[in-house]
Amino acid sequence: MRLLLTLTLVVLLTSCGYHLVGQGKSNVIPEQVVSASLTSQGAAQDKALLAELRQAWIQRKSLPVLQDKTQNTQHVSLRIESASEVFTPVAFNASGLAIQYRLSVSASLKMYQNNALIWQSGLVVSSADIFGDAAALTNNPASIEAERETLLEQLRKQWAQDALARLQSGF
Repeated sequence: MRLLLTLTLVVLLTSCGYHLVGQGKSNVIPEQVVSASLTSQGAAQDKALLAELRQAWIQRKSLPVLQDKTQNTQHVSLRIESASEVFTPVAFNASGLAIQYRLSVSASLKMYQNNALIWQSGLVVSSADIFGDAAALTNNPASIEAERETLLEQLRKQWAQDALARLQSGF
């Protein structure tokens, strides 16, 4: 009975497409593609995410080589769209002063081949919280801003890794 249950579980997991996200060759990028370009809409947050995405792309050997857009049919273009960075207070003390902030970086990634959309990631979001003593936050706003900038760099890197994992998994 135990063997039958184990076999059933194995069959269910393999037949439903279960696999580790971001592992292996992408099933989203067509087989014949040999090169890719990365673009953004041009806003400051788009450019920052583009730089992180380019860095993460280069580190993954299973992805096509990056080069400027060509008219080659073996080329895809990935575009970062709808990028945003949101910094909001999420918790307050009894006096109404913010003691916790949430920083979120979000954008979607779309893949085009011959000007036709062939894949889109949906919204990819990376977020984290900044905690602090209310007195310290109100007395030294420069410290919260420095913490925000450091966290923003980390979240951009995380967003790039998450976006590429989604690309490589096909989800």
